[in-house]
Amino acid sequence: MQTPVSSSITARIVHLWDNARTLQVIFSDTNILDFSALTRITKRRLEPITHFNKLGDTLTRTSTMLTFIDKGLLQKENISLRYSPQADLSEMPTKEFVKLFSNFPHSFDDFTILPHQIPQISTDYLLDESRLQEALGRFQSIRLKQRLEETLELPPLPITSQKIIQLCSKRNVDTDELCDVISIDPSLTAQVISWASSPYYGAPGNIASVEDAIIRVLGFDMVMNLALGLSMKSVLTPPKNGPRHYQNFWFNSAFRASLMETLVKRMPAEKRPRIGYAYLSGLLHNFGHLAIGHILPTHFSILSRHLEGNAHVPTELIEMHLLRFTKEQLGSWLLRHWGLPDDICNAIRYAKAPDLETTETTETVMLAYLLQCSHHLCHHQTITAHLSKTIGLSEEECLCAYQEVQSSSNELQEMVSLLHN
Repeated sequence: MQTPVSSSITARIVHLWDNARTLQVIFSDTNILDFSALTRITKRRLEPITHFNKLGDTLTRTSTMLTFIDKGLLQKENISLRYSPQADLSEMPTKEFVKLFSNFPHSFDDFTILPHQIPQISTDYLLDESRLQEALGRFQSIRLKQRLEETLELPPLPITSQKIIQLCSKRNVDTDELCDVISIDPSLTAQVISWASSPYYGAPGNIASVEDAIIRVLGFDMVMNLALGLSMKSVLTPPKNGPRHYQNFWFNSAFRASLMETLVKRMPAEKRPRIGYAYLSGLLHNFGHLAIGHILPTHFSILSRHLEGNAHVPTELIEMHLLRFTKEQLGSWLLRHWGLPDDICNAIRYAKAPDLETTETTETVMLAYLLQCSHHLCHHQTITAHLSKTIGLSEEECLCAYQEVQSSSNELQEMVSLLHN
């Protein structure tokens, strides 16, 4: 028996503006707002008024606001929409919906994209390099070279980062070796000590050295991975024209890292990945965002507008539509190129879809699921039964971990401020 086709559709409303005036667009919440198409129609470069509104804006009807209605809405018998932020959806016949605008300026156009029209993400990270090279070939501003790293014109990795990565690959490393490497960079030394001394960790007494930070507060594995993440901070900087919900980039990264740490500590012992790997995966999970801003600054501005106007859909859909690759693909390739451990690179690569690649190590898979869990928690999404079973934590335990980190946000912000000093 076939499932009956729904005769109703939910409308998403987005308010946009430029220097001239404000307008609103109305389209199906299953579709993606295409700013390029809207620019062709309006001859204006419009930006969303709200930062990252998953529910969308509410309906406005005035003689001073032009409304653009996507034709796809008219294909259903009924339309549901929201009149105020506190109100539930109201359903009405499509004919009645059209009549709402009979006395107000409006236009019916095609300015959305269906999700199935967007290319699929490759499930094999081994194909990422060729796919990235192929995707970058679409942008005339990029001069393609034989090797992808030459095409991207990546800045060199700091010498301290290179030395810490070398330590990661060694079987037996003692505290003195790690302290010697970190001490090469006085700024990094100060940051690690300040991190361990921060109110977030609440260590008694003064932390006088990196060795103190290791022995008394953070542990060897955590300090090594924290130092690696901090030393990489200067390689790429957050773009100034990025989405407004990414403005606190390093705070969000540190929050995600702390959440990963907290989740691991609550997991059953037999399921736990290395806590330092979990922390570093959280700290660098969004590094591809910085990389896109670095290599494609002009297109990054367009990507940012699409992300803000389409907060109702996964970011990877927007990235695949505009770039033909995701920030997870680029970020994991970049970290792999710099020599970071495969478990971290692959966990970041598959963080949005841990089930896609089943040949990875147990640690990679667990880190990927933890990244997915932390993403759901930070975006107030449900922790599924499958995800809960995989990491060995109930939804309630995951929420408690999130609330624990959230309650220390002020202390965490103080830690992050050290990155800018």
